[in-house]
Amino acid sequence: MATKGKNKNKGSALLFGESITDKIRRRAQELYEKRGCIPGNDWADWFEAERQIKAELSRNIF
Repeated sequence: MATKGKNKNKGSALLFGESITDKIRRRAQELYEKRGCIPGNDWADWFEAERQIKAELSRNIF
């Protein structure tokens, strides 16, 4: 049974209406596309995206 209005990002911090996980996912996709959509580096793209987003957040917070 589906729950109406259930937050799909439960447990993930929201920043300006978008979860941090969604920001990382979007950045990882951008990195993948920038590399020419060549498969096989999904984890590297994810970790690089995570590093970039966390760095951006720390600069904006302090």
